[in-house]
Amino acid sequence: MPSKSLTELEEQVGRTVTTVEDFVVEPGKVEEFARAIKDNNPVFRDESAARDQGYEAIPAPLTFTRTAYFPRNRPDGVDLDHGFDLGFDQSRVVHGEQEYVYERPLYAGDVLSGETTLVDVYERTGSRGGTMTFAVLETVYRDDDGEHVLTERLTRIELAEKGGDDD
Repeated sequence: MPSKSLTELEEQVGRTVTTVEDFVVEPGKVEEFARAIKDNNPVFRDESAARDQGYEAIPAPLTFTRTAYFPRNRPDGVDLDHGFDLGFDQSRVVHGEQEYVYERPLYAGDVLSGETTLVDVYERTGSRGGTMTFAVLETVYRDDDGEHVLTERLTRIELAEKGGDDD
């Protein structure tokens, strides 16, 4: 069982935490990320190629904002649970679903901030028995003009304990 009851977790639903501050989308990091995901499209490294394909500047790959959660980019007090007190045992946590909804492309040179809201928590019985706890978090990213750029929604899952009452 998680160290927090479902009721305790539900009390946090609707709470919002600043999870991203002054996150600079650097051209070199965009190129590096594109290489890491093995995307050789020149739009991620060449401004002329980007403009030829209709972009205002070099766009970032669609999942680039995941790098905002690397330790060097997180504000103090924001951990793997995005600043929420989920009480999850990190050794039993897996990444569930991930979704991105873009209002406009993310460009090299953008400076983003993000606020994350715990939008839902719930429990399900696992296929091997035991109770799994789900936390659904939604981060709204805005640029330095306050314009909504994208919304990222992710699900963290705490698996049931092995050998405990949840087996």
